[in-house]
Amino acid sequence: MKIIKKQVVAIIIIGLVLGVVNVNAMKVPWKYTLLISHLQSDLNRLINRDNLLEEDYVPGDLINTTVRRASTSPIQIRAVVDEALVRMFNDAEAEGIILYAKSGYRSYGTQKTMYKNRLEMNNGKDDGIVAYPGSSEHQSGLAMDVVNKELIGGQRMTAAFAETKEGMWLAEHCTDYGFIIRYPKDKQDITGIFFEPWHIRFVGNSVAQYISIKGYTHEEFTEEWQENLKTFLDNGGTIEDVLAHEHEMNKPQITESEEVNGETEISIVIRN
Repeated sequence: MKIIKKQVVAIIIIGLVLGVVNVNAMKVPWKYTLLISHLQSDLNRLINRDNLLEEDYVPGDLINTTVRRASTSPIQIRAVVDEALVRMFNDAEAEGIILYAKSGYRSYGTQKTMYKNRLEMNNGKDDGIVAYPGSSEHQSGLAMDVVNKELIGGQRMTAAFAETKEGMWLAEHCTDYGFIIRYPKDKQDITGIFFEPWHIRFVGNSVAQYISIKGYTHEEFTEEWQENLKTFLDNGGTIEDVLAHEHEMNKPQITESEEVNGETEISIVIRN
């Protein structure tokens, strides 16, 4: 047996030297479901107490949202998020669901003041109601608090919103527009934040759908894909291999063909 193993090793070494054995063919290919450009996009950045935004971080594409607001005050949000919100609000209204945007972008300085005030009200104790400066997704410009008519005033938002028709519609459909319920029920031990059925975070369509199907938090999703990438790289894969895989995934895919009136019609799908 030892002689056979030595012979196999010798054959591989000779093959490598002579260029007969393809090193790339020996690698385990990168096969994660989602594209690396989506995974590493700033739209998918994990933001929490362990992954803080920089004090001077301000998104470069902030605009005043064009959707229905809970007050007359302007609400800023990133442009790509506003586009998705417009589609979602319009589709909801077509089904008799009236949504209101209540809180979007919030600067580090504003968050710091809110956090300080909360501590003073609570005898210096952090009760988790107001996010620690740098850990608020509102600073990213990717999060929006969405409410119904009953919550457009100064009422405190509570988990009861999840039981309203607006809250249920939001939970069921937000992923269709690239959003996730960022702080889901019974996941506080992972997110560190109480259930917030009104707080949606934009991550893009493919990531949102994946997180929804898996039942993940953003923390769990990030841990999964980063661990997959680490394992791939530890086993000899390279970033170039991952990018090559994405290039192949982005090529038009011929999915089916059929003959119509004597001519062949081909269906082509382009991934995005």
